[in-house]
Amino acid sequence: MTDRPPAEPTAPTEQPRPAPEPAGGEPACLLHLVCAECGAITEQRPPATCWRCGATVGADAPE
Repeated sequence: MTDRPPAEPTAPTEQPRPAPEPAGGEPACLLHLVCAECGAITEQRPPATCWRCGATVGADAPE
């Protein structure tokens, strides 16, 4: 048996952080696509006709 000192713990190696992923997907606000009458979301740009209830969806839609 040899009288060696215990090995010192090594510091963990720091891994480089991955680059952040680019932002993508749908815009955060889909409010302009929501039908005021029934709450359905249209797939077309306003002014559009709601697929569920037939109301006009969009900023220029009558109240």
